[in-house]
Amino acid sequence: MKRTLLFLLTISLLLSMTACSGYNRIMREHLSNEENYCDVEATFCSYEEANDRIYLYLAVEDKSAFDSSEVDSEEIILALVGDNCKVLREVLATEEIREGDRITVKCSTLIYMDSTFYYVAEIRNQDKIFLSFDEGLKNITKYVNDNKSLF
Repeated sequence: MKRTLLFLLTISLLLSMTACSGYNRIMREHLSNEENYCDVEATFCSYEEANDRIYLYLAVEDKSAFDSSEVDSEEIILALVGDNCKVLREVLATEEIREGDRITVKCSTLIYMDSTFYYVAEIRNQDKIFLSFDEGLKNITKYVNDNKSLF
């Protein structure tokens, strides 16, 4: 009886330590592969800073590249992580990108686990590249590798 209880307690502890605590191998490989990102034309709506992320809210007319659950949503949520936040924080604070601006983003189009956002690796408009794809992908790859899950 004690062995069974100890086993169940150990399993519960391991599961609680790994739940949403990092990026597993499949996620790291997917987010590190440049083939898993696509260009999306969007209208910038707003942004929100939370913890170590910046969430961008964008209106997207053609949602065919995204998860089917996005069909009826008014806005798509994209996340900037790691050093990509540092790069864009000043751009957003100085309002180089404002509500209603048309921008092009290169982002992942797969939602992971129970999250509600996609990862963005590039942001540009007609005149300016705010975050280049090479730098953005490098920063995402570094971030996910620095935040690996146990399993």
